[in-house]
Amino acid sequence: MRRARLFLLPFSLFYWFGVVVRNWFFDIGVLKTKKISMPVISVGNISVGGVGKTPFVEMLIERLKIGHHLAVVSRGYKRKTIGTIIVNDGRGKLSSVENSGDEPMQLVHKYPELIVVVDEQRVRGAHKAIELGATMILLDDGFQHRYLHRDLNIVILTAEEILNGDLLLPVGNRREPLTSLKRADLIAVTRCVDIKEYERACAIGRECHLLPIKTPTVGLKTKLKTFKRVSSNEIVKADNFINKNVIAFSGIGNPKSFEELMIKTNVKVLKHIAFSDHHWYKDEDIKTIINTRKETNADFIITTEKDTARLKDRFVEFLETEHVIVAEIQQEIISGEQNLNELLKRVN
Repeated sequence: MRRARLFLLPFSLFYWFGVVVRNWFFDIGVLKTKKISMPVISVGNISVGGVGKTPFVEMLIERLKIGHHLAVVSRGYKRKTIGTIIVNDGRGKLSSVENSGDEPMQLVHKYPELIVVVDEQRVRGAHKAIELGATMILLDDGFQHRYLHRDLNIVILTAEEILNGDLLLPVGNRREPLTSLKRADLIAVTRCVDIKEYERACAIGRECHLLPIKTPTVGLKTKLKTFKRVSSNEIVKADNFINKNVIAFSGIGNPKSFEELMIKTNVKVLKHIAFSDHHWYKDEDIKTIINTRKETNADFIITTEKDTARLKDRFVEFLETEHVIVAEIQQEIISGEQNLNELLKRVN
């Protein structure tokens, strides 16, 4: 795929020049960074596509929610609105998934007490969150959005992208060159198979000057948390899938990772219907999923949390009659937990 895009290499050079100049303007103060009255933790990445960012944000919420009234501020990618939208004020959902985007709505479903605001202007969104009572801001997908000062800057890279390398958009998937990682306070290496792969990725990354030598890292692996029926929130034991046939569907940045997780969990996936990231489902898509289940004589339909957020308010009958199962995932720290804890103490 990347080879097919090599003819776009001149555009990657123009893109690189634009990114470098923009960052330089921030560095010398031509473009201004605004500091707000509450601590800000940014979680972002330098590549497009799924890197495990939302599960990492959820892990931070679990660690920081005691003692803070947390708010998540994000752009609300692929939402059908512009401006400031209060997705949740900490007391009850105030927006629809179409107006807020799927990832913010996923967080609201999971953490009803969480303040969630989407705004393409992050400084304005953060001020709105503070008005609603937030005492700490988690800036979701914030690495490139330098107008808002952050007290802790976390960047997520997958082990695969460190080991295999990549190029800048539009030839590759990188939003910024690796030199931008010098702005990071912590690099979270996600989707590690095990600690050996994490250590190998870090070693190669440092040796090849892909990772800053002095920037601390934390290694994480993605694991299944639980299966649940979407319609009832009832937990479904993994044993129920033994010797059962399953079809899966997803519209996420890295569908391959979802399929691999199912295989690791010993779920027999007959077919995985992959849609584009943040796909807005239509009636014909639902018919395709149902027909595939019937044609394969599958016992279950499984999807992701992010897809569930886009379906819950719009296709209730489908979720109930087909008994759709959601696979909830979580990040497990396999190395470097002390690095994360020490940095969180600075802003906690």
